[in-house]
Amino acid sequence: QFSNYSMITIFIRILMFFFLAGGLSIGNKCVVLSTVCFSLMCIFLVAAIVVLHIKLTAEREVQATHMLQSSSRDQTEKDLLQNSFNSLSQKKLELDSRVKDLTAEKSQLQNNFNSLSQKKLELDSRVKDLTAEKSQLQNNFNSLSQKKLELETRVKDLTAEKIHLQNNFSSLSQKKLELDSRVKDLTAEKSQLQNNFNSLSQKKLELDSRVKDLTAEKSQIQNNFNSLSQKRLELETRVKDLTAEKSQLQNNFNSLSQKKLELETRVKDLTAEKSQLQNNFNSLSQKKLALERRVTSLSEELKKESSKQDGLFMSSELKSWSDSRQYCRDHGADLIIINTEEKQRHISSFIKESVWIGLSDTENEGNMKWVDNSQMKQGYWARGEPNNFQGRNEDCIELMPSDLILNNWNDRSCSEKKKGICEK
Repeated sequence: QFSNYSMITIFIRILMFFFLAGGLSIGNKCVVLSTVCFSLMCIFLVAAIVVLHIKLTAEREVQATHMLQSSSRDQTEKDLLQNSFNSLSQKKLELDSRVKDLTAEKSQLQNNFNSLSQKKLELDSRVKDLTAEKSQLQNNFNSLSQKKLELETRVKDLTAEKIHLQNNFSSLSQKKLELDSRVKDLTAEKSQLQNNFNSLSQKKLELDSRVKDLTAEKSQIQNNFNSLSQKRLELETRVKDLTAEKSQLQNNFNSLSQKKLELETRVKDLTAEKSQLQNNFNSLSQKKLALERRVTSLSEELKKESSKQDGLFMSSELKSWSDSRQYCRDHGADLIIINTEEKQRHISSFIKESVWIGLSDTENEGNMKWVDNSQMKQGYWARGEPNNFQGRNEDCIELMPSDLILNNWNDRSCSEKKKGICEK
């Protein structure tokens, strides 16, 4: 480097000498002045070239140092991205498991929901039947003058109970409004959390943009390094390989992040569906309980009203068929005769256990007669009855409320102990 500077200096001096000699020989001052100016310009030019050469040498050394540091940083980034990739893979597996569990819970709740819906329809049908029967009885009651006063008293009592229930309903409505307010508050909190999530997502996008800008700057610096020596070419090849690996890991990272967001969305949707199904389940359970209470109330009311109207009553003890009939006779009645579908429905609607009715074939096997010696015209037999099961002598008839209303008669041994239903 020192020899180059010396040669440049000698060259400049020779040029100055020739120009000065030429100027003096001619004797022209203007030429001498021009020569001096040109010499000064050459000196400045050479000085600028020397400074530029020193600066370029220093920049090359700094760039080589930066290349080594950049290689180390890329290796560190690669390790960090690999760790992030492994962590996200683990989270993906956990979220897949969570989705399966929630799907199973959803199926279970859906089954419960369908079952309760079916029970609700059955109870609705039962309420309609009982309501129709109650209306029929009410029409019959309208023709009774003396009992009308008693029923009016009963109506007043029921009106008071209705007012009490209305008050309870109003209280429950108030509680419902409070729960609705609570739901609105929770919805507002959810919106706040969603806004925070969106803000974080925006910051993530900004960081991704910053990473892209830095990558572009890195590519620009990479283009400037193309003029370096063989060692620089080897380092550049290594940097490219690491950059490719980094890009691959970054793509994997982005893909897993997207899948993580999709799975989280899926988990939220399933959780919302689970909550909705749970709410439906709770609502149907509440309605089921209300309908059961309503059915019980109507059954009790029908039982009392029908007993008042028709003179029906039950024996107080379990007795054989003949003893049950004697009990009825002792109380001025006899075992009930069921000769119409309306009466069959009426009796089946309020009894809770199997009872003797006034039908048997004790005198002549297969010839069913009522206690007033009239022939049976219409039977409401259960499936396969009467049958003298297993060869036993089953000559007396029971009514089983657990079977269908129009198919609940069964022949049994007259010595079995049951309650009887009496009719005056």
